[in-house]
Amino acid sequence: MQKTFLVSGLTLLLSTIGYIQNQQPVDNVSRAFERFKMRYLKSYELAEEAFRRAIFEQNYAKILAHNADRKFTYLADINQFTDLTQDEFVAIYLTYTPPMGWQPSDEEVVQEGLIPNEKVDWRSKVRVKSQESCGASWAFSAVGAVEAFFKITKNLDYNLSEQQLIDCDKAKSKGCNGGYPDLAIKYISTNGVEPEDHYPYRARDLACAAITGRYKNSGVQSIPNSGLIVAIKEYPISVCVDATNWSNYRMGVFNNCNKNINHAVLAVGYDASGNWIIKNSWGTSWGENGFMTLKAGDTCGVTQMAVKAI
Repeated sequence: MQKTFLVSGLTLLLSTIGYIQNQQPVDNVSRAFERFKMRYLKSYELAEEAFRRAIFEQNYAKILAHNADRKFTYLADINQFTDLTQDEFVAIYLTYTPPMGWQPSDEEVVQEGLIPNEKVDWRSKVRVKSQESCGASWAFSAVGAVEAFFKITKNLDYNLSEQQLIDCDKAKSKGCNGGYPDLAIKYISTNGVEPEDHYPYRARDLACAAITGRYKNSGVQSIPNSGLIVAIKEYPISVCVDATNWSNYRMGVFNNCNKNINHAVLAVGYDASGNWIIKNSWGTSWGENGFMTLKAGDTCGVTQMAVKAI
């Protein structure tokens, strides 16, 4: 099934994205770089442009090589991260650090409650947002979990403020330098959170403008490794993952990772093969309109630090 998906997905991508080709002549690289700058509104000083162009060319070559290698079950593509080195990408976007003393489990946990050919998909019930260059995936994962809880269990469509958590949850987080989704969900249950239009996102650390907010959930609950399937049947769940190799993901079933957890996202369902449907916080230009299909099981450590809003 994955082989069929890869072939059809590759045909689709190659037919719709002209710059993904089997070879990369200099003029094609130049055109790709110019399109990249226009699409993602990139502007550089003269000296920096030469540096960013060189990085772009290296990443572009890696994308082409990846897509030509049929062993992979997912496709890569140019996106907003293609002018960043791997070290820059990790430092800016992958700021989540597991609690002190935590160690990933290497045991492959059988997911309870999985029915053959069953699928759950909450994508239509959630918003894809962009954390921009602020390393606050923890806040987006937490807010996404709370928004989904209200939307699905109470039919209340709230667009809540990540910026309020970044600014005000300082006792438990480091703002744009990392934090914990479970503690952020607990913060909302204790203090409340404002809607986005009252406390808009600025993608940087600011002074707290309002410690309390009008909307509260009841609390937060941890999900055991084997219980993620059952939990997602109710509504989306905050999870933490190893996103080290996620930067150029475009489409397909992703499985190229370890379990060095460094990023927080939202698990919003699973397909008929048990592959996870993940909502990221890198905008709709990344991945499958802001989503990813992650291989079934504990791929990227997805089952190990799951929590839900209650």
